[in-house]
Amino acid sequence: MVNDVLRKSDTTSPLSSVRQVDNESLAVFEAIKHDVLHKIWELHKGDDLHDLNEARKLEHVKFYRPLAYKLQEVPYGVNYFAKIVLDEQGHAIHARAFKPSEESEKVVFHAIHVRPSDQGGAVFTLDDEIQYFEY
Repeated sequence: MVNDVLRKSDTTSPLSSVRQVDNESLAVFEAIKHDVLHKIWELHKGDDLHDLNEARKLEHVKFYRPLAYKLQEVPYGVNYFAKIVLDEQGHAIHARAFKPSEESEKVVFHAIHVRPSDQGGAVFTLDDEIQYFEY
């Protein structure tokens, strides 16, 4: 059911204003940390194999520091869109997770926002706005 909700999210539901990370959102982003880091590894591997340049600017993940986020209320839960800083240069990624309204269900990693290579690929700056994305 959670995957159906992820696919059928109502894109007309607006995103909230930007919020600084708090304890509740930090718990969401920590729950998807492994999946996010694995996806970054996959992007690096794709860069090497296919010269995609989606994550090349990000040479090494030095840390995983959620900085800000936006929310989107959807049926059965909330989508979290996060800016997560990964190194001292301010390179960040934008990640999406779904937190079900049922306490018994786990937070689900959805995706990392990847733009075309000429627009920066998956690597964002601290100034880049968190936007809605669907994959």
